[in-house]
Amino acid sequence: MIGIRVPASTSNLGAGFDCLGLALDIWMEARVVEGEGAPIYAGTVAGLDYHTEILAGVVGDAVPARHHLEIHSEIPIALGLGSSAAAAVAGYALRQLLQQQTLDRDKIYEAAVRTEGHPDNAGAATFGGFVLAAPRPARLAFNRSLAVALAVPQTLINTKSARLILPSQLPREATISQVSRAAALVLGLMNAEGDLIGYGMDDQIAVPLRKGLIRGYDQAVAAGIEAGAYGVTISGSGSAILAIAKEEQAPDVAAAMAMALTTEGNPAEPMTPVVSERGVGLLE
Repeated sequence: MIGIRVPASTSNLGAGFDCLGLALDIWMEARVVEGEGAPIYAGTVAGLDYHTEILAGVVGDAVPARHHLEIHSEIPIALGLGSSAAAAVAGYALRQLLQQQTLDRDKIYEAAVRTEGHPDNAGAATFGGFVLAAPRPARLAFNRSLAVALAVPQTLINTKSARLILPSQLPREATISQVSRAAALVLGLMNAEGDLIGYGMDDQIAVPLRKGLIRGYDQAVAAGIEAGAYGVTISGSGSAILAIAKEEQAPDVAAAMAMALTTEGNPAEPMTPVVSERGVGLLE
């Protein structure tokens, strides 16, 4: 048996659009095991069609004869937590193991970005931790006194549709503001400076247009801030909502945001996953 595991990720983090990602302690596992047959899916991926699913498509003919894939995931699908990037990273990692018995994470990352198109998610899924998707992905230091709080609705959002509503051009003022906020966000998350985190998570490009896709978004943001969050934004393209808070306040923040969404007719569950310092790796 050959197997790998890949973490979920939350991306953008506000003004860090397509550039910043955080790996989360929610996992996808994929194995190549003896026995002929089609891939077997379980967990959140149960019922996927292997003809169109990313992981199986990437591994493809690298699966040896008389073997098959078994894939189990706890990562919510189409909710802004990097399920597609995790699948692409898992697929290329498995393919490498089957062909050369080693993992080259730089090549896995590059291939996953070409296939899936989200370097912020792919960077976090591949390398773990807090990642800046520069030409060479850079690991940053997420301050250990901080934590992630999520409210995860049941309503799915198609990433391609969410991208189509974004503008093709931006005013100069908005561009300058976004750059300033992205820089502030990095410093804030590294140094646990709440004012910089709040400023940096106040995205000026995507969130104003996408928040209308998430019923109760404004109420959830207000509830999260009242419960102690430094900042609240959309995780990836949504519909999960992300907050950054002090570690001890994260459960209350997640619960408050989920309750606000649920009250507005958008049932949601709170989650407080730990930031995973590990990216893609071998299953023991």
